[in-house]
Amino acid sequence: MVEAQDTSCVYGLRQQARSLTPVAASTEKSKFLLGSLGTKNNVVCLLEYDDDQHTTSSILFAHPDEVWDIASCPANEDLFMTCHSPVSVRPSVKQATLWKKTQQDRAGSLESLLTLDYAAEKAWWNSDGQSLIAIDKATLYHTHIDHTSASTPLMITTDCMFDTTTSLSTSLPTLQNATWNPHKPEVVTVGGQSIAGWDLRAGTNTFLRRQAHASTIRALDCNANKPYHLATGGDDAKVRLWDTRQLTEPLTTLENHTHWVWSVAFNKFYDQVLLTSSSDTLVQLQNVVSASSASYLEHESSDSEGEHEADHKQVDGLMATFEQHEDSVYSVAWSPADTWTFASLSYAGRVVISQVPTQEKFKILGV
Repeated sequence: MVEAQDTSCVYGLRQQARSLTPVAASTEKSKFLLGSLGTKNNVVCLLEYDDDQHTTSSILFAHPDEVWDIASCPANEDLFMTCHSPVSVRPSVKQATLWKKTQQDRAGSLESLLTLDYAAEKAWWNSDGQSLIAIDKATLYHTHIDHTSASTPLMITTDCMFDTTTSLSTSLPTLQNATWNPHKPEVVTVGGQSIAGWDLRAGTNTFLRRQAHASTIRALDCNANKPYHLATGGDDAKVRLWDTRQLTEPLTTLENHTHWVWSVAFNKFYDQVLLTSSSDTLVQLQNVVSASSASYLEHESSDSEGEHEADHKQVDGLMATFEQHEDSVYSVAWSPADTWTFASLSYAGRVVISQVPTQEKFKILGV
């Protein structure tokens, strides 16, 4: 394990922030969107990273409300959704608005295209950019979007996730996070201490695991390279990997954080690399090769490998720790333009853009 920070690039928003997303449609340049939570003058920031010069450039777009969540459209990098609430009221009920950004030189402005007619805590686009899912306290919504109007949403009640027969003092009995299953028309949600899957065609529950963590589960990501596999992170400071076909026990449990885990993200190409962040101010790269699609390759080559290959064989463990933040790290995201680049955002509004350490990259590539 190494402490990795010498190649990182730091950007300060100068306002508190919790939401960060990659600009999924930008596959040539590493771009990220983040939204502020200031008492006034809130913004959405478009941050572009130059991996040759290790520098960033930014464009700020004035946003009328506090930004609690942000999701970039994967089909059009000028479109994104924010879940927001006015500064003057309590943020218990949030609206979701679709925006189109325009920019000229270093100045930018936002045009509101539509606001969903239901409350939404968070939202996520499908990979085609034509539909999205959103959650509120206990309801999952599936809505088709044509950029000027939204369909009547499919509404799924998720009450079965929350076990009312046990004490809820260690968890929050509300939805905390969700993600599309990249392998079939299914959405996975976490809330309280439970993980659940939902079939979007029938609106029915596909799997349910209660007591998956000892306290509230906040972080979630599906493995894009290995069906049925996902990662969760919770207030018990643990990260767990699961196979949804066998939910009796997790595949593995990672215990490298010391406080709430807010975000987990599989690398889309090398899914043995898992990115995690926590209220302990740390961002960590974890090697989870035993529970990844790479485990099949390791197994196939184990009988014939020589001394050189054995020296480069991957093993589970902590790959690197990034310590540039001084506050809770609420979000991490991989760049769609570069396999080895990722960004992290802490509550102080600090964004750190980093790379997988070179020696760890060479181990993954087997060179």
